Order: sequence, then structure tokens, then C-alpha cells
Amino acid sequence: MNTSSLAVTAPAPASAARTGGRVAVVAPFSSGRHYQAEFVHRGWECIAVSPATAALPPLYRGGIAPVGYQGVVTHDGDLEATAQALRALRVTAVVAGTEIGVPLTEQLAARLDLPGNDPATSHLRRDKGAMAAALARAGLDGPRSLSTDRLQDALSWAQSLPDVRDFVLKPADSAGSDGVAFCAGLGDIETAWKKLHQVPNAMGGSNDHLVLQERLRGSQYVVNSVSVADLRGGARHTVTECWADRRTPDGHLYDRLDLLSRNRMVPRVLADYTVRALDALGVANGPAHSEVMYVPGRGPVLIETGARPEGFYDPHSMREATGSDHIRDAVHAVVTGKPRRLAADRPRATVSKVSLIAPYDGVLDPLFVERLLNLPTVRGHVGVLEPGGRIQRTVDLLTSPGRLTLAAEDPREIDHDHAVIRAMETSGLYRSGPR
Repeated sequence: MNTSSLAVTAPAPASAARTGGRVAVVAPFSSGRHYQAEFVHRGWECIAVSPATAALPPLYRGGIAPVGYQGVVTHDGDLEATAQALRALRVTAVVAGTEIGVPLTEQLAARLDLPGNDPATSHLRRDKGAMAAALARAGLDGPRSLSTDRLQDALSWAQSLPDVRDFVLKPADSAGSDGVAFCAGLGDIETAWKKLHQVPNAMGGSNDHLVLQERLRGSQYVVNSVSVADLRGGARHTVTECWADRRTPDGHLYDRLDLLSRNRMVPRVLADYTVRALDALGVANGPAHSEVMYVPGRGPVLIETGARPEGFYDPHSMREATGSDHIRDAVHAVVTGKPRRLAADRPRATVSKVSLIAPYDGVLDPLFVERLLNLPTVRGHVGVLEPGGRIQRTVDLLTSPGRLTLAAEDPREIDHDHAVIRAMETSGLYRSGPR
């Protein structure tokens, strides 16, 4: 059973909230680091849970600032020891801060008898091949996919689909478009396979299995949601945001995300599909970040879902422009037990998120950085946009120098500043230099 919420609801009264709780944030990296301040704002205390440094992908090493946490628990692989530490700290909720924390979050919640998704089905929320298979079992449209550790199986499967010309090869369990390769035929699949197979991915795993999928063509969207399990064994889902996802012409790099009014038809269709997909993937509790393609003649098709908050965005500028963000909505669901969308139905401004794209390794020009951050519509940013800071060529979201949040009453102002940003990137923002 599922329900989707599209109506505006006000925050629950203080008397309805569980005050004085203590939450464990597992892998509080990326946007997950913002959980701490929001839970404290709601009267809760926070414990950070992190894998040992050696087990962390390089992207997240040294990423926890312990200030503000009541304690930091290091998970060394012993699940029961970590659960006992959290029992001793009287933890009353467990949430995943980022993708690498999803399986451990679910295991700990089950051990502590706290709300969470079933750890027996964690693979449905991490393995992209398993996701597609789960959608098919539920009668939902998903990309035709094969998960395999053998190149010959991938080539044979591709040959068995004469109506498919283009494919996508990707790691089974990474994120941020890491390792995604677009393939036009068997030769491209073989070349990409040899580059990706058994290579460490950005989330700390090894690409032992790769997922080969048909390449979908259509309009891409991001759908954020929060969920809470109900007393009847089902889940209540609320779609909190829907973004039009514009990529570069080759389809590989993130360009900009444009927030859509949820009163429009497309967000409503996407919301209906997404809540059914969440049920199919066993998402009954917590935030989810879904990428959906609307394919002409087919309708919505899920690309993938992450059972954690959206990454790589600035929550403060989102709250200024709309009244809420994915982290705030997720915290509200934990504190009140009610999944709700807290943002205004009609935001005060048009909102876009623009990802920076560096064409080569270099350094950030101080004058251009100042001009960039002072553009009229720029409200905030993520990424280390320090003057003189080194940057690397952008090949995926994880290697983008940063992402800017733009807001304005007139969408033409955002379009103007978006064009200015792209012009700056080709005229001096990134100075080439020796590494």
C-alpha cells in the first residue's frame, strides 16, 4: 500500500513532535552533514557513525567535523559492536547521510528495532541491475538491463536486442554518474568494459559486476521524496521536489536542474510513478532521491533511486528560496512520523541549480570567482570555490568544481546568469597550470 502527497501541509504542531530524541547519522558526508544542524534545531541530539578511515572512499576521508555531535562511533565491520555502542548512547533513530551509509543504516535500524528499510532487500536500493529487475516484477516500466561479471554475457545480451542501438554501461553500486559510459555498439561496450571492470569506484566498492542497460531517450527529471512506514505494513510517501534535469549535449555531464511547479501535469505523473517505484524497491522509511526519464511513447522510466537525501546542494539557499529542502523534509518525517512537504506550493522565486564544468585541470582565477559568486541570481553554492584553488577536468558530478543555486522572480534572469557562467568557464574562470 502506498499514498502520495501533493497537497501543501503546514509543519506539525510542536506537541505532535517527538522531542528529545537522539539520532545516529551514518556516513554524514555530502549533504548528509547538514542533518546535524537541522536535528538540533528540532530539539534532537546527533551521533555520527562512520566506517573506519581505511574503509572510506578517498572522496570522504577526513570529512567529519565532530563539532556539534554528541559522539562519533567508528564502525570497524562488527555490526553488533556498533549496535551496542548506539544502544548505550540511547539512539532513537538512524538515518543515512550518503550512499555509502545506506546498507549499514538499514542493518543498524533492524538491530536496534528502529524504523528503517528491510536490510534483506538493501541490494534493491543499491544495485542498479537489481533495481530494474524489481521494477519488472512489480509491473513497472524500467530500463532493460543485465547485471554481469562477464564481458561475453554483456555482448551476447546486447546482440539479443536488435531494436536497441545505444547502451549505457555503469557500475552496479556507485553514484554521481561515476563510471557511466554511453556505448554505440559492441565495440564501445568492450572498450568501456575493459576500463571499468574490477576498477575501484567512487563509493569505495569494486566494479566486479557491471550493469548494461538500454540507453533511454527522453526528458530527464529528479524526484525527491520522504517516506514513513505505516502501522499496516505499507508506506506513506510524499514527493517533495521535482526538477527538470538538463545535461550537456552528449548526455553525460550535469548542466542545470530547474525546479518545477508541482501543480503541473508532468510532476503529477512523475509523482504517481515514483511512489509505486519506491514500493517496488522496498523504500518504506526515509528520504529517496530518484532519477526518472520520461520516454515518449512509454512514459516515466526509473533510471535509479538512492535511499538517502539528494547530494551536492546548498540547503540554506534552497530554504531561502522555497521554504524547505530535502534534508529539512527528511528530518521533519523522523521527528513527527509524518512525511510532509514543507516548502511553499508556489515558491517565491524560480530556482535552478547549475553545475560547474571544467574543461581541463587548472586553478580558479580569483577575479572570476568573485564575479561568479556575485552574479545577481546566485544565492549559494557547494564545492570549494576558493580563489587559486586547484580543480580537475569535470568528467562526472563528483569532479565538478561546484554547484550554484540560482533564484529569481523572473526566469529570464536565471537564463541570463546561466549563460554568463558558461561564458566565464571558457574565458578565464579556470586557468590552466602545472599540477
